[in-house]
Amino acid sequence: MSHLQPGSPLRLDARSPCQWYSKTMGSLYESSNITKLNVQGSTIQICTVRRPGFSGSKNLRLLMLHGNPSHLGHFESNIEFLRRYGEVALFDLPSFGRSPDVDSPLSLEFFAKVAVAYLDSMGWMSDVDVIGHSHGGAVAQTLAAHHPDRIRSVILLGTMGYPAHLSMRLAMLPVIERLTFAIAKHAQKPASKRIASIFARLEARISFAPDLPPLGFVEQELAVVVARPEIQRNSIRANDGNPTLQLIEQAARIRAPVMFIHGKQDRLIPIKNAQNIFDIVVKRSPKNRFAGVEGGHMVHMSRPEIVHEALASWMSL
Repeated sequence: MSHLQPGSPLRLDARSPCQWYSKTMGSLYESSNITKLNVQGSTIQICTVRRPGFSGSKNLRLLMLHGNPSHLGHFESNIEFLRRYGEVALFDLPSFGRSPDVDSPLSLEFFAKVAVAYLDSMGWMSDVDVIGHSHGGAVAQTLAAHHPDRIRSVILLGTMGYPAHLSMRLAMLPVIERLTFAIAKHAQKPASKRIASIFARLEARISFAPDLPPLGFVEQELAVVVARPEIQRNSIRANDGNPTLQLIEQAARIRAPVMFIHGKQDRLIPIKNAQNIFDIVVKRSPKNRFAGVEGGHMVHMSRPEIVHEALASWMSL
């Protein structure tokens, strides 16, 4: 992945809004588009990317869902590998990345409905392999539980599990949304910029541990916050109502085979939290697998070859 170097500006291209990040967050955004969808009777817009499978692939349909607060650019290290198996589609969830804000509650059900609307727009009515990272893993679980006829298999990378992990419990405190938004909104000012930088470096260190964040990663993510401070507020909104409770309640409804890939050293979402979901899901099918791999929460970025090895065995089934 190419990364923003310290001091590099983020520029908005008004002619192509999705390509806002094209020169700072990797090549995925260079082929992105705005896609209009009808969700719950309202028209929303999301930033989307589709890449065809390579010649000779298995012609699978692969949908990727990013985490919180994340964006589709975090999957850049994985796209070319997945294209060996079929077409890959991904998008920025509403109110994240380059997708515009929405007024709807940022619930797992809402995000799952957006995913279904996107599948409809592509004509992917069935046999979809959905890959979700972190909070996107929770969306993938919800999609599989509520729309079992659409999903062929589920791959969960460092997925949100049960119970709520520490950072989520902190995010659910009443004052956090206002505090983090205020810091992000004024991040250009010296005092707020220092505070924002401290939090960003701490979050990145925890997310990538035991590895170090890639060069320029923190500066890149800070640039996103400065350009769109509302994303920081949206990241808190997405945790409203403790979605981990929903995951444990709906786990038995997931019929598709599920592959869990979780970093053994994940400090953000402990591996045992994902295991609690797996212990329920595994009863549905002997095909379900749980792979604990060496690495942390962002192992798909820091050690993609390990994740790809686990994925290769799953995709060959």
